[in-house]
Amino acid sequence: MKKFYLTTILALIFFASSHAQTTSIYGVFPTIDHSSSLTKKLDYGFYYFGAFNLLNEEVNGVKDDANFFAFYAEQSLTYKLTKNLSVTGAYVYERQHPTENNYRNENRFYLQAAYAYSLKRTNLKHRLRYDGRFIQNRVTLDRPYTSRVRYLFGVNTPLRKGNDKLYLNMYNEFFFDLNSSGPLYSENWAYAGIGLKLNKNNAVEAGPLNIFWVNGDNSRINFLYLQLTWISHINFYNNNRNNNLRKNQNN
Repeated sequence: MKKFYLTTILALIFFASSHAQTTSIYGVFPTIDHSSSLTKKLDYGFYYFGAFNLLNEEVNGVKDDANFFAFYAEQSLTYKLTKNLSVTGAYVYERQHPTENNYRNENRFYLQAAYAYSLKRTNLKHRLRYDGRFIQNRVTLDRPYTSRVRYLFGVNTPLRKGNDKLYLNMYNEFFFDLNSSGPLYSENWAYAGIGLKLNKNNAVEAGPLNIFWVNGDNSRINFLYLQLTWISHINFYNNNRNNNLRKNQNN
């Protein structure tokens, strides 16, 4: 079963990266993924990334310079309904071309449900997310409301038997626009990274992230990034419980 899931998600990543594109862009994708348990049921999360385009394929004789393509900031609250099922609400700010005159601002909220479970030592995750988007029109200054649905399937598994310090993390996420003006299947994100747990609260990951966009004319832009991620989690709930237990024992 473990081999089946790994083979499936690798096939999805290959499928995403092998689509015919009109443009290919290469770069780095530094990411910060921080979360914390506030109570037994409630977590908060911060997720930030920058997309830096370093090398662009020449298309029709035109080649873009290296640039800071996008900045993304997400703040979320997650409520655990059960051990395996959780719901999340979040606010997101995204800015494309943040240091240039042709920047684009987007304010977004999302609502999601996630179901995570384990098969032996392999962790599996299904995530369904609804995005409500307000994208700024630089000409009219309007911010029309658009929406989309996203589905993610992820696998996280140790690379060494009896030791989960070194692990493999993979996912594929499908994006479906709910607006009649564009293509239904609008984006795909596929990632496969090697992670190293530094201690009980911190880990680092590195691996390729492939993103492709489908434009209204069915042309595609393909992004291939090296994603570098710092992951941290602090369990304030358990820390506070342990401190209270010590105080009670000393009284």
